[in-house]
Amino acid sequence: MNCTNMNDEVKALTKKLAKEYKIDIDLDEYGVKYVGYNGPSKTSAEKIQSFLSMLSKLEPGNTYWFIDHPGLDNAELKAVFHIGYEQVAADRQGVTDVFTNEKVKAFIKEKGIQLIGYKDLVTAKK
Repeated sequence: MNCTNMNDEVKALTKKLAKEYKIDIDLDEYGVKYVGYNGPSKTSAEKIQSFLSMLSKLEPGNTYWFIDHPGLDNAELKAVFHIGYEQVAADRQGVTDVFTNEKVKAFIKEKGIQLIGYKDLVTAKK
């Protein structure tokens, strides 16, 4: 959860280990731009609308990354929380709802957005 940037020593160690294990993918070096929800994102409905709004602003020819944590609103995930983030299960279910929503999938297809993973990114650069 971005703990690799806690300080310069941790950042250097993380970089060293990433190179050693051949998982060194610095998205800045690939020109990848971060995007997040564009609007409120507390409920599933808000997440879906804000995700669609974000997708509508993407520009052709660029590579973007969006990160969130899907999960299910079940007993297992309801046991995971911390002060200030007690609704983890409901929040993560909302992410799953975004990623599986038919309107979202249709919009991605309509806009010609290509979904890729890290391996695709690295292969494309070579």
